[in-house]
Amino acid sequence: MYFFVDRMTEGFATLIAEGDNAGAIELPRAFLPKGAREGDWLKTSFEIDAAKKSSVSREIDSLMDELEK
Repeated sequence: MYFFVDRMTEGFATLIAEGDNAGAIELPRAFLPKGAREGDWLKTSFEIDAAKKSSVSREIDSLMDELEK
C-alpha cells in the first residue's frame, strides 16, 4: 500500500492513499520515517503480531483477576 505525503503542519502529516478508493488520513509526524517530506511516497504494510496479542491478553486477564478479588 502506498501513501502520498500531501502536506505537513507543525505536528501532523496528511497522507493520501493510492488507488480508486483513496482516502486521506492525518497522522502525527512522529509516525513517519525520518526525513519524510511533502511530495514523498511512503510504502506501508501491516502484519498481525500474534505474540503481542497474546502478551496483552495475558496482561488484561491478570488485571481482570485482580479486579474480581
